[in-house]
Amino acid sequence: MKTFLLVTIAFFLQVAAFGQDELVNKMNEAKKTLKDDLGDLNYDGSKSTYFQVGDKLTFKEVEVAVFLRDNYHLLFNGHPAPSKVTLRIYDKPAENPDRIMLYEVKNISGKRKTITVEELKKLYAYYVEDPNTLRSVYIDYEIHKGKKARGGIVLVLGY
Repeated sequence: MKTFLLVTIAFFLQVAAFGQDELVNKMNEAKKTLKDDLGDLNYDGSKSTYFQVGDKLTFKEVEVAVFLRDNYHLLFNGHPAPSKVTLRIYDKPAENPDRIMLYEVKNISGKRKTITVEELKKLYAYYVEDPNTLRSVYIDYEIHKGKKARGGIVLVLGY
């Protein structure tokens, strides 16, 4: 009986590891695709955000410092997302009630999208006197409920 239990546990651990490896491979492929999309731009880093799709709406937030360079490009790849994910870019973190939404993609799942900091600053100029005060952007991923699965979104920065 003890041997059966150990074999069963080992089997389920292997299945779980295979599922995790599959997602990691998808995320790595998504990152490679975005790096190829950079073209003549220089690669400056990336952020892979993993999440669990379930029976309720969930949120993840990522901060990106944009004051280091003038011409940052933010490239997103939603191909590893198994369900609908809304992407929003704000000037302040979620806990700040005075934050301004600068950009939105209703469903990034299965798609790639690029936005420049220059474009974000033009949008920001509608709300503030000096758009150069934008030092960081806060990217919110709204993961809609759906069939239970793991997924992710990849962000690559180029300049």
